[in-house]
Amino acid sequence: MAPATKSYPVIRIKGGKRSGERDTVVDEGELTIFLNGQKVVTLSCTPKEEKYLALGFLFSEGIVKDRGEIKRVASYPQREEVRVFTKREDKLSGDFLQTAVLTSGCGKGKSFKSLEKINPLEDILLNFDFSLTPSEILSLMREFDSKSTLFKRTGGVHGAALADRERILLFAEDVGRHNAVDKVLGKALMKRIILKDKLILSSGRISSDLLVKVWRAGLSLICSRSAPTGKALDLAKNLGVTVVGFVRGRRMNVYTYPARIATSE
Repeated sequence: MAPATKSYPVIRIKGGKRSGERDTVVDEGELTIFLNGQKVVTLSCTPKEEKYLALGFLFSEGIVKDRGEIKRVASYPQREEVRVFTKREDKLSGDFLQTAVLTSGCGKGKSFKSLEKINPLEDILLNFDFSLTPSEILSLMREFDSKSTLFKRTGGVHGAALADRERILLFAEDVGRHNAVDKVLGKALMKRIILKDKLILSSGRISSDLLVKVWRAGLSLICSRSAPTGKALDLAKNLGVTVVGFVRGRRMNVYTYPARIATSE
């Protein structure tokens, strides 16, 4: 795939003065993911860490359940393809493949009607063993900001991270906030990291499809610098996920399941 950034000419205006300079901008490419020879999806993405993006997408969509299913992963940068082979060699249904072209910034418009009917008190074993204090979340977000090097260079990408209570374990950036999360989940899948006592950090909006990705991966806590949507919060209530938004400076909003955010510092 192409480099993640490119240099582009720009007229910079500052204090009423103009100057011709060059600016670093994030590049955008495409990645087509194949599963056992079957085309699954084409993603618009930052051309970087494409294997992890492919694996994370398959994992967060519930197509691949765990690392043990993976037989082989082959990347073809010149063709902008990643081919994943699993031991069972299953084929996907036509319903999933109807939404096989995605953009970097939008969801697939999938229906979550069945998830909206879930009763967390009856259908889900809620795990409240993993909790954090507000100070721990703010500390993790400061570390998150320090790792966002591509964003600092270009201002054109989202970041995502996997963390425990003390530090960030995995980090990724991409033009798409979904892709950034998928890259992190793909890394976690390949490294066989246990996710039940971890959280996801994100720079972007927490939408319903992003919330479901986190839940499918087995995570129960997501924190973002940005806002959640109403539908994401409705799903979070049903699925037992704690959503924390607007983590900035010394503040945050805890929208669902505040029991996971400890009151004592």
